[in-house]
Amino acid sequence: MKRLLLYSIIFCALVIGYANAFSNEQQEQNVENIQSISLNDTQAASFTNGRVFISGDTRGTREMPSGNSPSPGSPARMMQSPQRTVQQPSFQNDQQQLFADRSQFVKDMQSRDELNRFLQGNTVLSDADYHFQMYVTPDNETLLEYLEDNDLEDKYDIYEAALSWVWVSDSLLNGEDEAWLYPAEFLNETPDYSSNPVSGTIVGDCEEQANTLASLLIASGEYNESSVRVALGYVNFDGVTGGHAWVEVYEDGEWFPLDATMGPYYDEEEDEVVAGDEYNGDYYQFTTESYPVIQLWYYYNDEYFVDVMSQTGNAPDNWKETPSSYY
Repeated sequence: MKRLLLYSIIFCALVIGYANAFSNEQQEQNVENIQSISLNDTQAASFTNGRVFISGDTRGTREMPSGNSPSPGSPARMMQSPQRTVQQPSFQNDQQQLFADRSQFVKDMQSRDELNRFLQGNTVLSDADYHFQMYVTPDNETLLEYLEDNDLEDKYDIYEAALSWVWVSDSLLNGEDEAWLYPAEFLNETPDYSSNPVSGTIVGDCEEQANTLASLLIASGEYNESSVRVALGYVNFDGVTGGHAWVEVYEDGEWFPLDATMGPYYDEEEDEVVAGDEYNGDYYQFTTESYPVIQLWYYYNDEYFVDVMSQTGNAPDNWKETPSSYY
């Protein structure tokens, strides 16, 4: 009887130990799957000499990624995707209040694969390897004139100017579900669009604002192509998820987000401009506060491009890192 009891105790201890180990491993896996932020190795990819390589490397072509990677949604003020809610951990509640009035932006974005097809059909490649790169234009004369005409002397001035741009949906401004404008057109021509509900003001949705902000930061000399990138990914605005475009900059060995669409936006239902978030345009806000990224899709600028999900493209070594402020 004593021997049977001893065996039972040993068996239970083994079961409990296995269950705890499995639980911890599963929990870590769940976090990794939900966030999908780090550059993974699911396709035998690796960074070598500042470039991303995968088995069966196809970087010699000038085509967009095939888009076969699984995609739960699409970029947040850019494209059309079904809205769905996700339950957030309690520690995120305070941070989510910052984005409470941004949930409308997921309704005008396409899916990740549809975005790829759209850009393939509407963007003529020049010196770039990927269609996304054509929309970051730091050498464009219009951008250089914008910096000079508006006395934008440093990164703080540039970001303050970006926060004056008004978010307007593609469907209202361009009459289409998706329409990417080059930074020069965004800055120079949208104020005079007949469809602009805020006539005389620079307007556009998230990809215009992100591409232009990145272009201006590089053009100003505040950063170079290794330290500024546009990010496309899947985000959560107050429990409503969808795709979005924003900027990341690299300082003191770390990346942190900048979001030009934290400024004013046009509310179509109320037919009025809504003021931006009340945080006084703090350039370093998201070095200490969380930014609601669920999954990263792409990183790019005029020189570099990485498909985070398939790990194709090219990038400096520091592009392997992602901001610590992401959920």
